[in-house]
Amino acid sequence: MDYAIGQHSLQCVSCGAVNPIESVRDYEDSPHDYELTKQQISLLKPQSSQLELHCSNCGATFLMAVDQHAGDCPYCDLNIVVPAVNHRQLAPDAILPFAVDDKTANQSFKKWLRKLWFAPSKLKLKAFKSQPVTAVYIPMWSFDAEVNSDYRGRRGDYYTTYRTVTRRINGRTQTTQQPVQEIRWRSVSGHVFNVFKYVYTFASKALPDKFLNFLSTWDLQQAQDYNPAYISGFQSQLYQVGIDVGYDQAKSIMAIIIRASVRRDIGGDQQQIQQLNSYYDKVKFRLILVPIYMAAFSYKKKVYRYVVHGQSGQTYGERPWSWLKIASAVLFLALIIALVIGYNQ
Repeated sequence: MDYAIGQHSLQCVSCGAVNPIESVRDYEDSPHDYELTKQQISLLKPQSSQLELHCSNCGATFLMAVDQHAGDCPYCDLNIVVPAVNHRQLAPDAILPFAVDDKTANQSFKKWLRKLWFAPSKLKLKAFKSQPVTAVYIPMWSFDAEVNSDYRGRRGDYYTTYRTVTRRINGRTQTTQQPVQEIRWRSVSGHVFNVFKYVYTFASKALPDKFLNFLSTWDLQQAQDYNPAYISGFQSQLYQVGIDVGYDQAKSIMAIIIRASVRRDIGGDQQQIQQLNSYYDKVKFRLILVPIYMAAFSYKKKVYRYVVHGQSGQTYGERPWSWLKIASAVLFLALIIALVIGYNQ
């Protein structure tokens, strides 16, 4: 039985029988203490692993992709889910089920390809002939924290002065007063307090960091406590980025927001932050599996990736450029302009 998207149930791929999945949302009330967890686990950096599995349906033995714990048997297509705790010390806390089906995701992928102006023709042909997008759950760290920050800096306020300007106009000397904007600086210090909740960072190495902004918005009201039933019929990754690295990345995101709050607290027209000390407290985390569709295609020894947001259906991707097509378009445009000018003369 595979998870039926949008129905919170498992459905038999042969006869259509349905088994509902009980909805449970306890993960929100029980995040893990970050410092305590660091002390309890022996390996902060996860070790890459490749699982050798025995299919109970057809009897075949095969290797699952590195750092993956759910996928299909290549011989009989049976979906197999290996408990994540067998290969990682931290198990997922929550899962956000797919809300977009594979047909919609593939249509979106092909639509995006068609819109790639000045993309190499060989790339489009290759991408259309390649495998369709793959549905996969990727792990993300989610951090909560309370942060107290002390700062020192300067506040700048604009004010206007006037200067005398003398000019000769039509042989006569004229004197005018011109406004000049100046800035008055004064030293300031203060304290800001920020509460963060659900600051996401990738726990997967499958995508570059630039995809994080696109994949940082999720409706967690639809998330459920982790249940392997939601993974049935899909691929799912184990976390490959340690919790300490994930926390450092989350702090970098928080730091941007903290600096913005300091500037608001300083006020004025300009702000200078000369010293900033932040103290993180009540740091909690969750490991959440989120749904995406992925496609990757190579062109001239470089890999380009494309993703469909598994909840909203929005798309984002990398693309190459055909400089030959661009040069041809520029030359064609120049020729049209030249013909128009020649015709008008």
